[in-house]
Amino acid sequence: MPEQKKTKVASTTNKILIKLSKQKDTSSGRAILARLRQSIGKPISETVAIWPILFEDLPEEFLGRHGYTSDEEQAILTTLQLYALHQQSLSHSVLAGEDGKYQNMGHSFRQLRQGEDTTALDRRFNVMITSSTFEELVYHLRHFITLLKSKSPETKVAYAKLSEDLYWFLRGYQERVRLSWARDYYKRNFKGEKDNDN
Repeated sequence: MPEQKKTKVASTTNKILIKLSKQKDTSSGRAILARLRQSIGKPISETVAIWPILFEDLPEEFLGRHGYTSDEEQAILTTLQLYALHQQSLSHSVLAGEDGKYQNMGHSFRQLRQGEDTTALDRRFNVMITSSTFEELVYHLRHFITLLKSKSPETKVAYAKLSEDLYWFLRGYQERVRLSWARDYYKRNFKGEKDNDN
């Protein structure tokens, strides 16, 4: 798969996320995020309310054909839904900055891995990254995002990078995504500090 394509998935997602983030404190922005959350678990064909958000900024080559959803559409929409779920009821932005501090989901989820006994959390993480289908992965991601929101609300997520990883997963590169997330999740923090942006 060309490197340029996956980079374009991330940059397209980032463009939409920045637009959503700028509106998050307005009534129309909150309504958009609510519509994204309500679209979770539904096929794109049944989510008319979010079509303007999704399709307005998608390049022509990302659009599905003949009634099928493209991998680009699926990866970007799923990312926007997870962002909307994470941002709900939080006044600060959950988007990671451009500094590259939060490289992937493993890095963000590592913020939950504090304290002595991480067995239950590690088990859940391992179940998530060994998901055999995209739907299963997204199901577990939603639970982890909810956990992140309640246990480590200051943690940010590189959602543009997530869209790229989801695209890789859909294109058959699941092993690459699993290893990348696992490396960052289990990596020891030698500074002995949390990696939050605050």
